[in-house]
Amino acid sequence: MTSAREGSGPDVVKRWPAVVTTITITGLVLGPLVTGTGIALRGDMVFVPDQPYKAAWLGLDGSVPRAVPMDALVSLFDEVVPGAILQRLLLTAAFVAGGLGVARLTSRLRAGGQVAAVVVYLWNPWVHERLAIGQWPTVLAYGLLPWLVLAAARLRDGRDGGWSGTALLLVLVSACAPSMGLVATLVAVVVVSFSREWRRILGVLGLAALANLPWLVPALLGPGVTVTQSQFADFAARGESDLGVLASLISMGGIWKSAIVPPERTHAVVVAVAGLLSVAFLVGFRYAVPAIGRRTAAAIVTIGSVSLLLALLPSIGAVGRLMGSVSTSIPALGLLRDSDRFLAPLGLLLAVGAAGLVDRVLAGERAGALAAVLVLAPVLLLPSMAWGLAGSLRPVQYPDDWTRVAGLVGGPDGATVVLPWTGSYRGYAWNDRRAVLDPAPRFLPGDVLVDDRLILRRSVVAGEDPVLRLVGAALRSPDSRASLRRLGVRWVLVEKGNGVGPADVPAGRAAYSGHWLTLVDLGPATGDLGHWRSVPPGWIVITADLATLSAAFVSVALLLRGMRRTDR
Repeated sequence: MTSAREGSGPDVVKRWPAVVTTITITGLVLGPLVTGTGIALRGDMVFVPDQPYKAAWLGLDGSVPRAVPMDALVSLFDEVVPGAILQRLLLTAAFVAGGLGVARLTSRLRAGGQVAAVVVYLWNPWVHERLAIGQWPTVLAYGLLPWLVLAAARLRDGRDGGWSGTALLLVLVSACAPSMGLVATLVAVVVVSFSREWRRILGVLGLAALANLPWLVPALLGPGVTVTQSQFADFAARGESDLGVLASLISMGGIWKSAIVPPERTHAVVVAVAGLLSVAFLVGFRYAVPAIGRRTAAAIVTIGSVSLLLALLPSIGAVGRLMGSVSTSIPALGLLRDSDRFLAPLGLLLAVGAAGLVDRVLAGERAGALAAVLVLAPVLLLPSMAWGLAGSLRPVQYPDDWTRVAGLVGGPDGATVVLPWTGSYRGYAWNDRRAVLDPAPRFLPGDVLVDDRLILRRSVVAGEDPVLRLVGAALRSPDSRASLRRLGVRWVLVEKGNGVGPADVPAGRAAYSGHWLTLVDLGPATGDLGHWRSVPPGWIVITADLATLSAAFVSVALLLRGMRRTDR
């Protein structure tokens, strides 16, 4: 009888090309971060040297929990690891997890097929555009999806570690972003549903609800939010070229923000070739079915199809308008805006299809050249993804002004308002004018208030936090200093170079004036900011967090116990 250890040699050799490919792609994409110092600031990607803990990171301040609980985890981990290093570790983890996960999913195919799966899964317009818009937690969750499929398949088949692995992966993916928590729920439920055992399906739904509690509870118990009826039209997937939205989506593109679309993706020929390549991978998926199993294959097809439909629907005029209209009565529906995010599972379908197609090609004689073309095509069609999205992820250093201001604010005598009050994105000269979410709330201690409206080219998406609307009104009032102090504000931070004029700044004492920042002291606040917020009951939120955390710890303990039992 041949032992498992004795029979593992060829499998290990077969996996090495996929491992090397994963490491190579990670280095090619994240090169500027690997070789440079500082922090890359781009879109929603905001890291700071040392992020202070705040109640907002758990949704305890009454604001909309968009980054709950990821901000809390970042604040926890950067007590041990500086923010610059943490950023590199998390981005590297996203690529390594995604590459190794999809290689494991296709491990019964030839090494060339596994390499194709890694390339297609990691090097595509969706990953490029999500990094360009700064949604690194979404990319991290995307990297975990193949592992979730594997864990859910074990649960479906009744194998050891299925429940604990699925629970842990659901918690990890849901911790990244609320939208990806919904995607994870879809993935796990669909995979397990092919068992046709209702107990397992209901059990997975319960695990998914438990995993999403950290953001779901404060969202349900928090204040009502203002919803812009046009939000689905504003954030619907768009065609990057003249070929339209479907061609972009089928080739893993179609983000709503045209300013970050890779330049090559604006050419119809490139999108057409990429679309035809995707179709070829979809056709080739059938060759991977024997390797991954019929039930897992059927689940991946289902998940990929649903994700494509979710991404496409809001871009259909009448459907988008209907969803926008309904969302004014059901604000939670707003989670489905920016529908291109939900395209992530299509990457699984295309990656496995690529593996099956290349494996089939390699089964023929003298087919190495064609297989190489299929493997390299995604890279050749998207060259701007190399070297930090063509330099867009180049790290920078925060000016000393930020550290000095951080040492002055954050006390119990009042919050900080950040100017300009024209949306929450900035273009700093020291960051090459790249649009970035204002880092002040993460860099500075205490309550930091930034206008949460989103200023688009053709419209303005209303802010969601009612307190920030009061701040905006106070800034426009004749005596803005007194109005702000009554709200609980003491400090006004002026970010220079972003269009703030002298008339925009309330009267007060200049507590700090530097090259990039000016801090104005309005005097001790006469009101309490908490008076104006509708804060969810803290004990309920904390209980929900502890329940999810306990599920994660129990899952890890059970997995470790299973590993020890296997070693014996």
